[in-house]
Amino acid sequence: MAKLNELPAYMDILGNKIYENRKLSGILDDPRVAAVTGCGAQNRILKDLWHDINRNSHVLQIGLTFGNEIITVYGKVHQQGKLDIFDISDTQIDFARERYGHREMNIIKHDAVAAWDEKYDVIICYNLLHELPLKTRQKVMDNVLDGLTNGGKAIFVDYAKPKWWNPLRWPLLWYNRLYRPFAESLWQQPIENFCSNKDAFRWSHTYYNGGMYQKAVAVRKILSSDDVLKLTKLFRSIR
Repeated sequence: MAKLNELPAYMDILGNKIYENRKLSGILDDPRVAAVTGCGAQNRILKDLWHDINRNSHVLQIGLTFGNEIITVYGKVHQQGKLDIFDISDTQIDFARERYGHREMNIIKHDAVAAWDEKYDVIICYNLLHELPLKTRQKVMDNVLDGLTNGGKAIFVDYAKPKWWNPLRWPLLWYNRLYRPFAESLWQQPIENFCSNKDAFRWSHTYYNGGMYQKAVAVRKILSSDDVLKLTKLFRSIR
């Protein structure tokens, strides 16, 4: 029988072990370091993320992150909205509660592979999917999409396939193969292909730094394609 608070096996991969190293987490959390490790794309991504969220949104973040991403989201919603954060690492939760403890955000230990009851206006997965095995990724994405309110949006920020001319393309490919074995799948197909019900949502994509990073936004369709077809036939029949 698994231990009650045992971390999933994928957290033991070398690239994921940093989250259990408190000293290294403190270094990576420095916004200057985060900007370098993000190859300069983070500021542009966070600027776009700011505009994707309304001030009165109830937001769920799946996974704690390094740098200014959480502060950016909190800064947008803390006066009129609400921010909840799920994470599975006690080390990261303790670290975050020390850093953000004076701010009004809820940091909750929860594995997003398991569904939750509350519905959210916005759910964010920021540099998370590339860390997850494919079956785990699908479960998390399905739960994220199921966890949206009507009209809510899911925002997935993660790796993408660098353009052929990007000088970091090949070094990044080999780095991923050594330390991030699930990341290369994000080079091979769009993010929405990893969930079960992609056709129920409208997807938009933005790419950064010559294709190194992407932001995929999913908004639930109000009408299905079949509904649109039926309405089109109806309108034509009453002309």
